[in-house]
Amino acid sequence: MSVTAAAYCMHRAAPCFLRGHQLAAPAPPPVPPPLHCRPCRRQQLLAPMPGRQQLPLPAALKAAASAAAALDDGQQQAAAAEQQKTGWLGVFHPLSDPALNSKLLMLCTAQMLSSVATLLHDTYLPLFMSEVLHMSNTRMGNLHGLLQFLARASGVVSGRLADVLSPARMVILGMGLTALVCKPAFALCGSVHVALGTAACLTWITYAKILDRIVKGVRESPSKALVGELAHQSGDSAAAAFSVRQALSTLGMLLGSGAAAAAFQATGRSYTATFALSVVPALAGLALVVAAFGGDAKAAASARREQATARAAGGGEGEGVAALSLSDKARVLWTALPRGYWQALATTCILYLARFDVAFITVHASSVMDRARLPMLTLFSMAPVVALAAPMGHHAKQSVASRNTVLVLGCLTLIAGDLCYALIPSTLGMIAGSTCVGIHMAMTQGVLFGLLSSYIPAQPLPGLGRIAGTAWSLTDLVLGVALAYSNSLAGRLCDLTVQRGMGATGCFLGGSVISGLAIVALLLFTAFGDLGKDPVASVQKAA
Repeated sequence: MSVTAAAYCMHRAAPCFLRGHQLAAPAPPPVPPPLHCRPCRRQQLLAPMPGRQQLPLPAALKAAASAAAALDDGQQQAAAAEQQKTGWLGVFHPLSDPALNSKLLMLCTAQMLSSVATLLHDTYLPLFMSEVLHMSNTRMGNLHGLLQFLARASGVVSGRLADVLSPARMVILGMGLTALVCKPAFALCGSVHVALGTAACLTWITYAKILDRIVKGVRESPSKALVGELAHQSGDSAAAAFSVRQALSTLGMLLGSGAAAAAFQATGRSYTATFALSVVPALAGLALVVAAFGGDAKAAASARREQATARAAGGGEGEGVAALSLSDKARVLWTALPRGYWQALATTCILYLARFDVAFITVHASSVMDRARLPMLTLFSMAPVVALAAPMGHHAKQSVASRNTVLVLGCLTLIAGDLCYALIPSTLGMIAGSTCVGIHMAMTQGVLFGLLSSYIPAQPLPGLGRIAGTAWSLTDLVLGVALAYSNSLAGRLCDLTVQRGMGATGCFLGGSVISGLAIVALLLFTAFGDLGKDPVASVQKAA
């Protein structure tokens, strides 16, 4: 008579309780608690052990065995895919969720195309304004100073609008204005020059540049908020996501410069034809963000209409938000951002004081190397960012210790670069310094943005709603002030060393000292502050 018995498992030396076995001998003595293994389910079911007779298996049992085998194969494929992601291809998967990762890559690619479009007209625009329109250097300098201010100011406004309207809608708006208004304005400057004259063309380009920088500020803070939001939804660290963003943006600058030179030659050195080609990558970038976030933007618009309807009916969260005064909102925002955010912002500000405009490097390098070779310094500083930013971000997201280690090594690399500039007055020294600066940017810029993003709450807060865009606007404003002061300080230090006969090396020596202070601040905040703890816990505690 058939009975269900404990068939002996040859794989783990333990009984395997399976239906369909008939004892041909007395049952084996009791052994430790039963263990089941996949080899038994897949092999022993269909191939009984010697000495035991297998009864006909039901069709359902055969189907179960086949399903188990298929499950094992699926698990093996999933493990292989996961192993592939952790390899060199892992830098293209900063987010574990495939759908969110695709959206991130589309956003970063759109920003890369936007950089290509900007470089297509900005590369030769100063020459066009100087040689064709005869703009003075003083007026050009005043214009660039105004552009920097307007970009920062518009970024402050757009960050708050991103919290109200959603980051996706603001990014689409910014890319739309870039592709449909700003770049066509540069494309039309040649027609304006022919039809209306030099003065009108000069005014046209001035307002086109102003609008272009304002629109760049409109999409900058919402873009950072959107990257942080995608990382939060995926449950991953934002360090790798921001590093991929930085790598592709820098790649866009390199491709844009090369495309501008090629277009200038292909069009017979025509400024206006080169400017007109900037419309093409801008339209491609707009198409990408609409495809990636068009549905999110519509959903955010619908949610906002529902909130407005609820507010009009006398209820809803928005009434509480509107009831807060400006001082109350500032107080709630201050308490909503955890201590880790302020410590990360302080560390980033110190490091920004060690950075300065590339003009100081160009002036110093022109005194020790052939001026015809100066453009290659840009290549040596940007190529490491393109090649290393994503891998560094991928390594930094593994743990808090890995992130802080990458930041410390990045600061040490900047110190090495500054010392190369200051102490090796030769072509080799300038190349080594530029390479170190590029490695520094690859190791720190995206990781720092990821560090700041990890402490910014991604969920709406009572009394404020979303604050990610506002927090990024505040961050960009503070870092902009730090960077402006760093350039002023660099100029003073260079004048001091020139007076003492040391050449324009003061900015590099001062930068190396300030980089050391940034390392000290990071280590102190790690040991005694919140930068050595899990950011998620800090955000939840603050909320």
